[in-house]
Amino acid sequence: MYDLSSRIQGQVNNQGHDSASKPAKAMAMYKMITAGLGLAASSVCLAQGSPWLQEPGTFSASVTQVHQSADELYVQDSKNDLGEDLEQDTTWLSLQYGVTDDIALDFRTGYARSTFDSEGPGPFRDQHESGRTDTNIGISFRLVDEFLSDAPLPSTVLRAGLILQGNYDTGYINSIGDGADGLELSLITGKVLNDWFAVSGEIGYRARNQDVADDIYFNVGSYFSPVSNLTVSLSYSNTNARDGLNLNSGSFNGENFHLLEEDTELVDLGVSYRLTSQFNVGANAGRVIDGKNTAESDVYALYLGYSF
Repeated sequence: MYDLSSRIQGQVNNQGHDSASKPAKAMAMYKMITAGLGLAASSVCLAQGSPWLQEPGTFSASVTQVHQSADELYVQDSKNDLGEDLEQDTTWLSLQYGVTDDIALDFRTGYARSTFDSEGPGPFRDQHESGRTDTNIGISFRLVDEFLSDAPLPSTVLRAGLILQGNYDTGYINSIGDGADGLELSLITGKVLNDWFAVSGEIGYRARNQDVADDIYFNVGSYFSPVSNLTVSLSYSNTNARDGLNLNSGSFNGENFHLLEEDTELVDLGVSYRLTSQFNVGANAGRVIDGKNTAESDVYALYLGYSF
């Protein structure tokens, strides 16, 4: 229910079009950004996709370990003490493949364990929960390539995703997810402004079954390369549920957390380092800065990525 790890967890995105077609002054930053976006766990700003697609015929894989914890809960718009720490650890596996110059596929699944040592409602007295996370399968279509366009337009991608519910108990404060299948559609843009700075953004809509609220989400991010092979990112993510229950409302019974109207604002700082042309490592730290019917979580991630 309070899983933020999928918003922190990044994508492995290697190069898009043939690098020879890109302006020389942008090449260094392009390589850093396409590595850093996937390899820093901080694709908060990009969710599942990227405006810079995988090069045709190439494959990337990444493993990300995410820890999140909270001791306060937004009950509607007011913060309240949880009494105990609500924690979750998630291991994510992400795969990406470049089909053509303008089409790429992505896949993500994981395994999580959550803990909330309280005698409130839950599957077990100590409320330990574990299971396979929701799986996300996506396809991205490139609409604009900034490096080939005659106009000064940003790289732009349309992404469609399929959400398949995982294997876990639903409805509890420490449930791994909301237990629903769904679809999502988003428009993602990005621009390499020079050889050391780039920006990106995304806006999308997510619809799920099982009476789970639909979401409108948007993300913005900036990427800075202070030295060779190093990328620093700062991102902001906003998820707004369209409807749902409120905590402490008459319809909320303590076992239907997945039906809440859950709004979240998250900021994230990430660092990634390109060890070789194929290996990257990264670390991220994020925090929920505002929300509704959600936990005020701190989120930390470590990442390893490989592309070939």
